[in-house]
Amino acid sequence: MPPSVPLPLAPSPRAISLYFFGIFAVLGVYLPLFPSWLEGRGVRGLAMGAIAATLPAMGLVAPPVFGFIADSLGVRVWLIRAACAGALVAFGLLALSSALGVSLGFGGLFVTALAFAFFRAPMFMMADVVAMDTSLSSGIAYGRLRLWGSISFALMAIASGALIDPARPAAFPVAITAALLAAFTIAWTLPVHAEAPLRRPGQRGGAEGAATAPGSPAAGGSVRERARALLESRDFRLFLAASFLAQSANSSYDLCYTLHLRDVGFPESLVGVAWAVGVAGEIALMAFSGPLLKRFAPPAVLAFAFAGAALRWALLANVRWWPALLAIQPLHAVSFGMMWVASLAYTRDRVPPQILATAQGLFSASAGAGSVIGMLTWGELYKRGGGTLTFGVAAITASIAFVLAVTFARATRRSLSGSSIFPASSQCQE
Repeated sequence: MPPSVPLPLAPSPRAISLYFFGIFAVLGVYLPLFPSWLEGRGVRGLAMGAIAATLPAMGLVAPPVFGFIADSLGVRVWLIRAACAGALVAFGLLALSSALGVSLGFGGLFVTALAFAFFRAPMFMMADVVAMDTSLSSGIAYGRLRLWGSISFALMAIASGALIDPARPAAFPVAITAALLAAFTIAWTLPVHAEAPLRRPGQRGGAEGAATAPGSPAAGGSVRERARALLESRDFRLFLAASFLAQSANSSYDLCYTLHLRDVGFPESLVGVAWAVGVAGEIALMAFSGPLLKRFAPPAVLAFAFAGAALRWALLANVRWWPALLAIQPLHAVSFGMMWVASLAYTRDRVPPQILATAQGLFSASAGAGSVIGMLTWGELYKRGGGTLTFGVAAITASIAFVLAVTFARATRRSLSGSSIFPASSQCQE
């Protein structure tokens, strides 16, 4: 029998934090400005929803593919670099055509957005996987690594809102291309010397091997067999279903929030600030997520997060006074930040490390599927009934996710502490 391979060294906390900072700068420009930029190109309603849905649609396809490849071949950082390069090329072509005054039309915009979205998804999913490994090896909470991405998003949301005019055809795509170039450059600071391409799944030792619970559904066999066993577990299926619904509701924010602020008379110069206030709450949640996940089981935290999301969308549907809309924004810490860290805590605890990237890909795919349905729905709903109808339906959707999460929490036979991310290790057995 070949000797077991020691636990590989993960990238340094500083390197992965810097990478988070780089990739979230891209979203800090993309999410607040993309709907307005599309409107400026004459893309509205269902057409806008279809193009915007490419991002979550590829979140359905790309993460499981890249996750399976990562676990099967034992590579992660090289996949991150490849994903950054692909996204850079896709948006670079859009920036070039815009600068030259070439109109791509709906078809060209759709294909370009689709290519960008395919590579963008693993840029973020694989970063979470690497960050979880880094957290385990360094003892630094995942949230403290990830919060640098949130800080970057907030800064870029403010700067882009003040400096980039979506009405100018080339301004938006050039800014995204520049941010992607920075992210691609930073990806080369992540070391690959610890990666072991083509390592067989059973060849892991040390702390990583010890973390695998022999009795867990996915404790033995190939990556495909382990993934199949995980999907047969009732608690994991309920987790994926609740994630699907919650992210479907969250996508209403991504697509329609900026439009809603504009239509209710929110000062245009403060739109970026509104996004940043929400992210500030997310940053605070990330910074103190360690004690939260040590005190409460991730399924319970998820249920609370979904309830907070339902409240947030209900308030957005009914509030019109712009200072009150700004005051609601810290609920982003609950509806997104708390949901995200609890989901990763559960995934880290639930699966053996040999299929961590695959499991994370399945979670990302479920959330992506929810966003696809949402993006195809919210644009048309907003066109028909504005923010009242859009966020009202989102509140109902999040409420259903809450009910599923309560069921999921009860179905989890063993309380999960989240300590494998913050920072010890525990496993849930079905």
